[in-house]
Amino acid sequence: ESDKDALLDQVLSKSSSQGRKGSSSQVISVVGVGGSGKTTLAQLLFNDDRKRIARAILESLEKSSLGSLELEPLLQLLKETFSGKRFLLVLDDVWTEDDSKWEPFQNSLKDGAPGSVILVTTRSHRVAAVVGTTHTHQMALMSDSDCWLIMQRIAFGGRSEEWRKKRESIGQKIAEKCKGLPLAAKTMGSLLRLKDTVQQWQNVLDSEIWQLEEELSPEQKLFPHLYLSYNELSPELKRCFSYCAVFPKDHSIVVEELIWLWMAQGYVRPRRRGESLELVGREYFDNLAMRSFFQELQKATIYRRMTCKMHDIVHDFAQFLTKNECHALDGTGRNSSSERPRHLTILEVGTEDVDFGRLRSFLTFSEIGRVVVPQNLFSRLKCVRTLTLSDCGLDEIPAEIGRLIHLRLLDLKRNPFVALPEAICDLYYLETLDISFCDKLSSLPEKIEGLVHLRHLFNYEYTDDLRQIPQGLGKLTSLCTLSGFIARSNSDDLAILKDLNQLENLVIKIKGEVDFGKTPSCIETMQPPPNLELLALVGYPGAQLPSWLVTKSHANNLTKLVIGRPHNISSLLALRKLSSLEELKLVEVGKLECLGKEFFGSSSSAEAVAFPNLRKLHFDACNNWTNWEDLSEDDEEVAVSIMPSLEKLKISKCYRLEVLPHRILSKILSLKILDIRSCDKLRDHYSDKTGDDWKQISHIPQVDISDKW
Repeated sequence: ESDKDALLDQVLSKSSSQGRKGSSSQVISVVGVGGSGKTTLAQLLFNDDRKRIARAILESLEKSSLGSLELEPLLQLLKETFSGKRFLLVLDDVWTEDDSKWEPFQNSLKDGAPGSVILVTTRSHRVAAVVGTTHTHQMALMSDSDCWLIMQRIAFGGRSEEWRKKRESIGQKIAEKCKGLPLAAKTMGSLLRLKDTVQQWQNVLDSEIWQLEEELSPEQKLFPHLYLSYNELSPELKRCFSYCAVFPKDHSIVVEELIWLWMAQGYVRPRRRGESLELVGREYFDNLAMRSFFQELQKATIYRRMTCKMHDIVHDFAQFLTKNECHALDGTGRNSSSERPRHLTILEVGTEDVDFGRLRSFLTFSEIGRVVVPQNLFSRLKCVRTLTLSDCGLDEIPAEIGRLIHLRLLDLKRNPFVALPEAICDLYYLETLDISFCDKLSSLPEKIEGLVHLRHLFNYEYTDDLRQIPQGLGKLTSLCTLSGFIARSNSDDLAILKDLNQLENLVIKIKGEVDFGKTPSCIETMQPPPNLELLALVGYPGAQLPSWLVTKSHANNLTKLVIGRPHNISSLLALRKLSSLEELKLVEVGKLECLGKEFFGSSSSAEAVAFPNLRKLHFDACNNWTNWEDLSEDDEEVAVSIMPSLEKLKISKCYRLEVLPHRILSKILSLKILDIRSCDKLRDHYSDKTGDDWKQISHIPQVDISDKW
């Protein structure tokens, strides 16, 4: 708190209006060793309620495709955005010590309004000098008692007072070994939480691993703490953790994709016959996260998958463990070195002189298409199990890809090729195929049934030119995820899904000429897979929902439902029969004008309780929705159970809706979050926190009203 107050005082001081020469902004550098809390301090400052300085400074840039911009257009966009505005910009974990790389960025920010602040966090005093620091804040190390405070909050959760007292003296001695680093204290707390006996605590204190401290550099101070946790992992978990070295630093990792990467390498092992590899992989991840190997966990939503990050020091530790197996090319010449790597990560142009023959992973992480695929790549990757080539500008996928007989995961996102070669069907062991955002793709291979082990087929955002779904797709009985299935309205395309009993996630887009108001035959005759958990229907033209969707026997497992652009549906009442539903998103329901109170349930009868398990409800872009019917006083007396599990209600881009149903909302006792985005009339009603309308929703713990989508 003292670090935060001191830094906040500096940001808000009069001297903040006296910037660097030729600039109206000052640069404050927060300098400290890894794991000392620099990023946490910057986040606390940025979110401080006492001074909201340009809290969302890049909000206006979010609608731009920043990832596709080259450096010069990006710098120009920054200059135009910041010019004349007072801002607080946080640059976290800066390593660049090259003046020539910093200067263009600096120039793009020099025209900000007086009082603007650039806050830089770094481990290097040299970086602080290069960025033109006007004030340096040196991170102080925590006291041993503060380290112990962090540790016991994690380690003592739910334990009795007697249990705690027996371990307190040992814990305090372990806290001394944290050397004042918050991350070390957190890591030790997570480790000790898993230790039951006093002797197990004593073993941590007496471990020979602490002797490593004498041999490590200052940047490796945390390695003994991490190694103590790592050393207790099973062989499978050790492999899964160390494989995370393939990701770039500060990369936002999609947990689902991480598990598939582990599966592709053969690291995920079922404990009994028939056990889901994905579920085992999720248990692996949860185990590692509980030990603080991952941070910044973002929960999944109906349209966004769960993500996490690794702390830089934890990432350094993973690289330390895999220095003879992983090779990263970052375009700077500071490449992690391994003469004969098993896993290759490419961040920039070029692949240098790498032995492709031994590679089990070839991964690209360029967001702006700067990676050039080496010539004859597919004929050189003899052992590869994971191949990610997103954003590589591939106009054609050569037939040689069929020779990659060990391949388990193939990521071809955002490439301009028109077709996949039939040879891809020779990839007998392929488990995951991602063709999302491949806008020119017009067909899938006719012999796709050859991919007998395929579990996940992704086509996010759909490929609109994809006109024909091969019948062989219905023979892929291992499929768990089919995202972006394009069905012709007057066809039996969806009939091929009836035998896909493992299918859990299905996204369908209906295309072609339709008789609006009638349920298309491709939907009504569909036999939904029995284990379906997530279903998205996009472009649905019927006036009524398909009968099988609201039939209990077909929807027992359905927990997530998206209905997008249902052209002719005006009543949503049938959805309340989906008792297992946990998340519901309704997008562009064009004929929805009035949402009746019956949708939410207004009876004390147990049979009439609508959506008993629904936790999240989202209305998006329902442009004709003007009326949300509330309970009457008589209704209010009997309406005792309305959506009893609802935790989050989100309404976005519903421009004509003026008033919320206050009585209904007061009855949803579980509601924790009300999120209103880009709803002008609702904003006008409820943004004044002193008004009568605000009082009607002020009982909800978190209310967010924003013009941001």
